[in-house]
Amino acid sequence: MKKLLLLLTFIGIIKLSNAQGTWTQKADFGGNARCAGAGFSIGTKIYICSGGGTNDFWEWDQATNIWTRKADFPGAARGYAVGFSIGTKGYIGTGYDVSFNFKNDFWEWDQSSNTWTQKANFGGGAREGAVGFSIGAKGYIGTGSNGSYNGFYNDFWEWDQFTNIWTQKAHFPGATRDLAVGFSIGNKGYIGTGDYGSTSSTFYSDFWEWDQSSNIWTQKANFGGGLRAGAVSFSIGTKGYVGTGLSGWGSEYIDFWEWD
Repeated sequence: MKKLLLLLTFIGIIKLSNAQGTWTQKADFGGNARCAGAGFSIGTKIYICSGGGTNDFWEWDQATNIWTRKADFPGAARGYAVGFSIGTKGYIGTGYDVSFNFKNDFWEWDQSSNTWTQKANFGGGAREGAVGFSIGAKGYIGTGSNGSYNGFYNDFWEWDQFTNIWTQKAHFPGATRDLAVGFSIGNKGYIGTGDYGSTSSTFYSDFWEWDQSSNIWTQKANFGGGLRAGAVSFSIGTKGYVGTGLSGWGSEYIDFWEWD
């Protein structure tokens, strides 16, 4: 099994200043050093959960630059989960635990009450290395791997916050993969990069747009940084951002790209 991979050790958090074009180091992450955590943001606060077989859950306040430990994630300690937010709620699901048991559970965290509630299990089954994002009151999870040699996915699922029901949508049309990037802009979702393989890997740079209104995927310009997996991504306004990652043993990156 691969997954000796990755990646971001959340020992600190940094912020890009558009005004000065400079990076400023912020307060170190409040928990222990780790990789393969999951995160999301709500308003001006950032949240990091799990990673490296942990289940602690932390909030960073942009105004105060202070980390505060919140209610621990009640599912099994894990890594390679997905995270996203809808309104004032955050969501964590999938991943695998320290015994390499793959998970399909899905949990909601309420910012106002600091409480976790288990929701309907992810409809696509247990996996790790999937991508997740939200559009409006809907959450989306797709791609990933179940840990077996040929156990890579290109399915794509929608979760409705109001009904707590998972519905399968049009398959991601690229090759099956895990450790891709995903984000949303308006009513469009985006998935790209990633890898396929267990003892040796095939890396991807393709990049696709999904339209929520039509349930149709459209291929867009390949990611400008080339082949890679395990990168990070997010969106701000009408722009998407992808950076870091790897494309083989010893081939890690520090580049950072904007997609218009």
